[in-house]
Amino acid sequence: MLSKLADAPRDFSMDLPGSKSISLRTLVLASLATGTSRITGLANCDDIDELTSALRTLGVGMAVSEDGTYTVTGTGGKFATGQLNVQLGLSGTSTRFLIALAFLRKDATHIDGHESLRARPNKYLVDALRSLGARVDPEEASGLPVLIQGHPETRQRSVEMAGNRSSQFFSALMQIAPLLTEGLSIKVRGELVSRPYIDITTAQMKAFGVNVTWNESGTAFDVRPQSYRAVDMAVEGDASGASYFAALATVHGTAVTFRNLGHQTLQGDYGFFKLCEKLGATVSSDADTTRITGPSNGMNAVDEEIDMEDMPDVAPTLMAIAPLVPGGLRIRGLGTLRIKECDRLGVCAAHLRTLNVPVEEGPDSIVIQEHRSGPSEMVGLETFDDHRIAMSFGVLASKLGNIAILDPHCVAKTFPEYWDELQRFGIDGTGKAA
Repeated sequence: MLSKLADAPRDFSMDLPGSKSISLRTLVLASLATGTSRITGLANCDDIDELTSALRTLGVGMAVSEDGTYTVTGTGGKFATGQLNVQLGLSGTSTRFLIALAFLRKDATHIDGHESLRARPNKYLVDALRSLGARVDPEEASGLPVLIQGHPETRQRSVEMAGNRSSQFFSALMQIAPLLTEGLSIKVRGELVSRPYIDITTAQMKAFGVNVTWNESGTAFDVRPQSYRAVDMAVEGDASGASYFAALATVHGTAVTFRNLGHQTLQGDYGFFKLCEKLGATVSSDADTTRITGPSNGMNAVDEEIDMEDMPDVAPTLMAIAPLVPGGLRIRGLGTLRIKECDRLGVCAAHLRTLNVPVEEGPDSIVIQEHRSGPSEMVGLETFDDHRIAMSFGVLASKLGNIAILDPHCVAKTFPEYWDELQRFGIDGTGKAA
C-alpha cells in the first residue's frame, strides 16, 4: 500500500539508474565492436540482464566487476556458430535488437520470451530482414517465438519501413548496417515517430566510430560499410526514470536534484521537465545535473493539448498526474502506447476511471478531467507486468492515498530501487498490496 506523502524533504538528491535506452544500445554496439570496451553506469535491471544473457549466448565476452563496470569483448559481428536459442523475458527493445543481430549469423537463431512479449509485434522489422534475404520461421511471423537465419553478405542495400510504428525497428537495422557487405540505406515511409530514440542510436554509433548520414529531407538515412571500435564509456542517468520524481516534485511542491542527468542529454524524455515547467515547476541544470522545484501554491492550468509522440515512455507519468492539474489535461500522440508491455493508454484510462476520474479515451488521445478527492476505501490497481504503470500510479498514490499497486516488483524491469527511493523521498509504503 502507498499512503499520502507527509513531510517530504525539501531538497531530495538522487543518482538515477543508467539510461535504459543508452545502456541497451551501448551493450549491442560494444558486442559488435572489435576489441574490449569498458562501460560504467549501465542500468541495473531485468532488461539489461536479459540482453547480456542473450549476447553471451551469441558468443560475446562479458564480465561485470564488483563496482558494476562491464567489460565487453566484442566479436566484430562474427557470432557463435550453430543454432542458438535466446530468451528475452519481457524486454521488447532487446528483442528487436536481437532479431536484427540474428541477421548477421548464417546459422539459425531461435528467439522467445515471456507470454506478454510474445504478443508484441515485430512484423515490420521481420519483413525488412526477409527482404534482405533472411529466412524466417514461421513465414508470417509477427511476434515471438521466431527463428531467424541471416544473410550478412546480402548485396541488397536498401529497405523501406513505415515510420509510424516503432523507432526500435529502425534502430535495430541501423546498428547492424555497417557490418553488412554493402551497408544499408533505410527509407522512412511517412512520419517517423519517437525520433529522439533514433538520435540516441545515431550518437551511440558515432561514439563507437560509425557514421550515419541522413538525406536533407530527413526521410532516409544511409550507413556505409564500417567497423565499430571498442571504447570506454560512462552511461548517464535515465530521463524516463527521472520523470516520476520530477512529477513528485511538481505535485507536492518539493525539490529534487538529479546528480547524473544534465541538459546535454539526447534523451527525448528529458522534455518532461519542460512539461513540469508548464505546470509551474522551476528547473535549473548544467551539463551533468538537473534540479526541479515544484510550485509552492499548486500547479498551473494548461490550456493547450499536449503532444507526447516523442516521449511515449513518460506519457503514463503525465496521465497519472493529470487529475491533479487544475482543469485536467488533453493529451495526444499516444498511439504507440497500445503496443507496449500492455495497452498503456487503455490501462491508464481504466485505472483513472476506477479512481472516479472522468476520462474520454480516443485511439491515440485522452482527455482527463480534474479530480480533487482520493478514494475513501483501498483500491488495488493491476500492473499487467508493466513497470511504467506501477511507477506512474505510485506517483498518483502519493497524493491520493488508499491505493495498492498490485505486483509492485515488476519495476525491476528498469528501476529495481524505485520503491526504496520513494520511501527515501518521504512516501510511506512499498507498493505492496495490503
